[in-house]
Amino acid sequence: DELLRNAHRLHNIPGVLIHGRLDLGSPLTTAWELQRAWPNAELVVVDAGHTGGDATRSAVLAATNRFKG
Repeated sequence: DELLRNAHRLHNIPGVLIHGRLDLGSPLTTAWELQRAWPNAELVVVDAGHTGGDATRSAVLAATNRFKG
């Protein structure tokens, strides 16, 4: 719970949380709770499991392109 407890420290930092809808090892609830505690973060849920796939790669690429200078 350390990340959730300290998420307030990230309040001015934008971020993108990418989570697989089919990830059984790490529930979506965890990413959702972090996004609620970190207002400048966007939660993107992709149609993938824990190991990712094409949807995950596309979401990561889109997120990194948003933050390119």
